[in-house]
This record gives sequence, C-alpha cells and structure tokens, in this order.
Amino acid sequence: MSAVDTHLEETERERLLDEVRNHLPAFLSAATTEQPNPAGDVRDLLNLEQRDLERVVAVHVCLAEPIRAFCAALPAQLRRPTSESAHLPETTQAVRSAIAWGATIAARARGASDQSRFVTRPAERNFDSPGNRALAWLIDELDKQLRRAAPPASAVSEEAEPINWKAELSRRRAELHAARTRPWLRGVPAERPDGRGLMRLRHARSTFYARVVPDAIEALYRYAKDPTADDLVDLLCQRFFSPDRSWRLFEIVVALRLARAFADRSADGVRLRLLTNSRSRGPYATYRLEDGAEIRLYYQRWPDDMGRSLRDELKRHQGLSAGTPKPDIVVERTGDSGDAIVIEMKASHRPSYLGQGISQLLGYLMERPDFWRGRPSGWLVAPRSEAFRPVPVHDREVWLIDADDVATAAVQRLAP
Repeated sequence: MSAVDTHLEETERERLLDEVRNHLPAFLSAATTEQPNPAGDVRDLLNLEQRDLERVVAVHVCLAEPIRAFCAALPAQLRRPTSESAHLPETTQAVRSAIAWGATIAARARGASDQSRFVTRPAERNFDSPGNRALAWLIDELDKQLRRAAPPASAVSEEAEPINWKAELSRRRAELHAARTRPWLRGVPAERPDGRGLMRLRHARSTFYARVVPDAIEALYRYAKDPTADDLVDLLCQRFFSPDRSWRLFEIVVALRLARAFADRSADGVRLRLLTNSRSRGPYATYRLEDGAEIRLYYQRWPDDMGRSLRDELKRHQGLSAGTPKPDIVVERTGDSGDAIVIEMKASHRPSYLGQGISQLLGYLMERPDFWRGRPSGWLVAPRSEAFRPVPVHDREVWLIDADDVATAAVQRLAP
C-alpha cells in the first residue's frame, strides 16, 4: 500500500472519535436482549462472527499497556520468584539445619534412646502462594487470548503496521509458554483471584504482585471476561483508530454518516456490517426503500455485479499480475431507477493529495463501463477546508464534496 497522507488536527480527530463513540452505543441500546449482553449486541451490530469478535478483543487485550507492562516485568520475576519458607520437622542423623531440641527430646523419649538422632526443621521454599496462583492463572488466560489473537492461516496480510504487533504477539506467546514450564511455577496450581483476593494482592510488598499483576488481571477482565457496551466501543476505537490511522477513522465516520442518512429513508430496520476489510463479502449496510428498491453500501470493495473490468482485461492481455484498486465506498441503488456513486476519501487538507484522489476516481469511472446505467458519478470526499470550495456540480461526472455534506447529497441523489 502506498504512503497515506493524513492531515487531521488533533481536535478534528477527537471530534470524529466522539462521533463514533456516540453512534455505536446508540445501536447497542436499541438492541433488545432479555439479559444484558453487550458482546452479543456488538457482534450483531457489526455482523461479526463470534471468533472474529473474540479475535478483535484478544488483540486489544494482548496489546493493552497493563498486559505489556506485565510481560515486560515477568522475566525478572521468574528469575527471583517469591516464596514462603516452610519448616517441616525431619528426623535425621545428619544435622544440616538448626536442631529442634524439644522435638528431639520428645522423639527420643517415645522410642529407643538413640542419642545420634536429631529432629531438625530445615527451611524449604514453598512457591504455592495466593500471589503465584494468581500469576499462574494470568499466564494461562493470556495464552488463551494470544491463541485467539493469532490471524487465520488463510488470512491475507493487511497493510503494514507501524508496529509489527503480529510478531510481538507471537513472541509474547512463546515467552509465556516458557514461563509456565519453569519448574517452580509448573507445580503451582492456577487459581483466579476473586475481588477479595485482588485486594490482598494490592497490599503485597512486591510491586510486581501489588500493582503489575492486579492491573493486568483487571485489564483482562474489563475487555475479555465481562465487558460493558462502553468498554467494547472504547476497545474498537482504540484498536481500529490509532492516531497513525486517522485515515481509517475518517473513512468509518463517513461510512456511518451515510448509513444513518439512508436509515431515515429505509422502510425497515437493518444491521450494519462495519469495521471490515477488503476480504469481506457483500455490502456493509442494506436499506429497502418504499418503492422496493434497495440502497446498498459497500466498503472497500466493488459490488459483485459490476460487469467487465477494462483494467482486468488489459492485465490478462499483457500478462500482468498487479492488484486491482478498490474505491473506498460504492453506494448503489437497485431497481428500475438504478444508480450508483463511487466515493474516494482523503483525510487531508493538502490540494496535491486531493488531486491524487481525483485521478483515482477518473480511473474507477473508466474501468467499469458496463456498470453505469446513466452518467458515471465519482465523489471525492475530504474534511471541510480552504483547499477546495463546494459548488453545485451535480451535472459533472467527478466532483469534490466535504465530509459534512456527503450523506445529505447521497440521499438527495439516490433516495429523494
């Protein structure tokens, strides 16, 4: 993927994040279940399979700062494990520890008076403590999350990450597996601490057990065990919309705006399919209009019935293996009044970068000659700025519109 020119001020980015945070819970509160089930509601809302949602949650949990802090501190703790001393009586002729004279005299009085035998109480290290049981449980649970976080073997790699988190997760799983096989920890049973147990841990002398382990356990529970609707929305915002990916945040906000605008024209309800990537099939939202036509919104993919592609024909003729570009959004109206809009989005205020978007749109419009029933239509969507001025150019094949107006304009064209 080529470099992305994202130019959003921090205040603008926070405004978009607030819009996502406010929109998703609105759908969650509309979902009806007999028992509160935010995870199930999010899964329905985003049309995610259970394993897909579990993977999203697991990736976030394993990359959360409390978990990273725990994994960073774990090697040193494994080298200097915390233990308790157990002084068990031992009758022996070889004195290697302090003699328990009272027990020795009593033992000699009970049996033959063997003056060569002594009762000692050697100190033995006992690692089976509440703190180490909680540690063993946390390692086992994180291993489960790391296995869920691993991408399917058949998955196609997405764009390069600024931080190679896939390698980080793989390395972390190997480290946790090695930790659990340590002889002293292998014999400690895993036990999840309850609320009182966590409070006792908080008062431990060791910083590792007083802060690092409880913080990691609480992070694990917040997202993976008992998440609220707000927790899951916060998770999705953090996982998908990191500052280095403001372009994705911008795309999803525009996708949500389009969905909300067409929902007002819909004859029935609909569940959205959002936060997906180019491997997903079908539209991310579908709305049935009063006249029986449908509005279908596709994110980062062409509809299946686009007809022939001049690009693909040329590639086959020339023996080329280059990939096929996909527009950010295609909005399609079916039925007798069929129409469509191809949308390219640029989260930038730079005129030169917006010009690249116009070139991309022109390529999309020419590529699929059989798809258009009437005049082809390509819209470049960008944040409102001084880089362009909105003008009424509905009679043109390509025009530029700011993100605040695109939903209204799309409804006026496809579902007036």
